[in-house]
Amino acid sequence: MTKLIIEMVVAVALSRAELILKLIVEQYLLDGLPVSSKLIAEHQALDVSSATVRNTMVQLEQQGYIRSPHTSAGRIPTTTGIRLFIDKMLQLQPLTARWTAEIQQKLVPQLPVSLLCQQAGQLLTNLTGCVAIVSAPKASGREVRQIDLVRLASDRLLLVVIDEDGDILHRVLSLPQGIDNASLGKVLCLLNAALSGGQYQDGIARLVQLLRSEQGVCQLLLEKVLGQLSLDEFQQHQPLVFGQHQLLLSPEYQRNPALQQVVQMLEQPAGLIQLLQSVTQDDQPKLILGKESGFIELAQLSVITQRYQALPHRFIALLGPRRMNYARLIPLVESCARQLNLNLNRQIQSP
Repeated sequence: MTKLIIEMVVAVALSRAELILKLIVEQYLLDGLPVSSKLIAEHQALDVSSATVRNTMVQLEQQGYIRSPHTSAGRIPTTTGIRLFIDKMLQLQPLTARWTAEIQQKLVPQLPVSLLCQQAGQLLTNLTGCVAIVSAPKASGREVRQIDLVRLASDRLLLVVIDEDGDILHRVLSLPQGIDNASLGKVLCLLNAALSGGQYQDGIARLVQLLRSEQGVCQLLLEKVLGQLSLDEFQQHQPLVFGQHQLLLSPEYQRNPALQQVVQMLEQPAGLIQLLQSVTQDDQPKLILGKESGFIELAQLSVITQRYQALPHRFIALLGPRRMNYARLIPLVESCARQLNLNLNRQIQSP
């Protein structure tokens, strides 16, 4: 796979061809239009004739760094051209004061892990207008710390489950008939025996066994609790995806019907999640450009991703058009990952 590591680029001496490629990529990222040789020749960074620019652009095209979208048009960068720009010429911009304040205000250590992940994904989408993906909040081996049933009315109960990260599940359960205190106490004892201090999945399996020996209102209540626990366990192990509607509204989506496949991919993102897990093996931001992903659905898109926790493996990602403002967005993803890591470490160290 093509090199994915992002490094801060310092000022280096570029060859004429590299400088022209840099100007083409920057202009394309700015407006998405083919770039003419006349526009490049007029740039103050160059002191060469239009003929020289045209000849250099022909060479860049032959080398696969730029292409012509149609006859007599200007040139646009290829994935290879954008990759060279990212790896050698991109100068990352410092995070703005507003974005820094947003991250510090929204991603606070007091939040449970699930809510912290949700806040991070929503924040990235709100700030960028791109799709944000956050790995599943929970890893396998999730443990239950406390479970309770609180009576709200004769036929309604509040189910409360607290896990080891402090995340709280609370659901209102309605019964077709009232439940007396003795039966409620019995069910609560069964739930605590099956779930408290153990792992969610093991507790759910034990609860299934307990159901077979119960009947009447106790069996009905246990079935309702089991349904809520199973749904919560499933949801907590699914990746979080935010901002799909942003993609639908993007000009690139409107012009390119092929991008509609991306929405379908995000609805069942197992393959994409596997890719992101494989490339986020360290704490450095990664960039996947278009076809580098291996997914035809992502040919016109880019993904910026970074791991923010090693054990369990958790990452965040930003998915958007290839014309992303990489200089601003790479530092944003990196800063979010750093803040998440800091907050999770604080939670681990708290007594």
